[in-house]
Amino acid sequence: MHSSNYHVIADLLHILAGGGIGLVSASVAMLFGSRSADRLPGESRRPQCIYCSRPLSWQDATPLLGWLLRPGLRNLPCPCGLKTGLWQQPAAEIAGFVLGMLAMYFQDWSLPAIPLCLGMGILPAIALIDFHFRIIPDELNAALGLCGFFFILARGEDVFLGMISSSILLTLGLFFALVYSRWRRKEMLGLGDVKFFAASGLWLHPHTVATFLALGGIFGLIFNLLWRRISEEKQFPFAPALCLSLFVCVIYKLIWIP
Repeated sequence: MHSSNYHVIADLLHILAGGGIGLVSASVAMLFGSRSADRLPGESRRPQCIYCSRPLSWQDATPLLGWLLRPGLRNLPCPCGLKTGLWQQPAAEIAGFVLGMLAMYFQDWSLPAIPLCLGMGILPAIALIDFHFRIIPDELNAALGLCGFFFILARGEDVFLGMISSSILLTLGLFFALVYSRWRRKEMLGLGDVKFFAASGLWLHPHTVATFLALGGIFGLIFNLLWRRISEEKQFPFAPALCLSLFVCVIYKLIWIP
């Protein structure tokens, strides 16, 4: 009985640790990714308030506490208080915490768990930055790809297969962005999405590439229909659908290849 309770507590702590890694990853990715998306050439990369351009203090940039300790928390203000209703940062951190816990639930506490939870924490930041700025920062795509590379390396998987998946998705992305878009005479896929394809491939087995694309299309269609009902804009950014599709495929991979 005592042994059983010990294992339950240990498993719970591991899952919470995974959530903590995902939360920190999402927070850092959101702070630096938002700055990268909003930054003009030559400006500092240090995170700052996009409304008053004041550099963030250590407290403002601290995960979770950075927005929990602000005056008037319910109004979700920026650090300088000039703008309210800024839900993106807390939303990314909460989502990163949830995705980190879910990832850790399917992955035992071992070396692969660290890049796994870090990578899953980056996904909410990518989705929300693309939603807000209509761009996926190159830095976040690179970080996601590196986490995927170290994840398959730590699990002892064949790195070559990950490179094949990445190459397949990169080729398909370039086709949609450069060839199919020109034929349709409108942008069907942005270059940020193409780079996300390449980074995602490092997380996937070649057999799951088709599943990733199919789920991305299904989720994209659902999000777009919902977006048209609540907004006057005709097009919903594609990154949220791609991020959700990648997360589902990674969880499936953890179950399929324990």
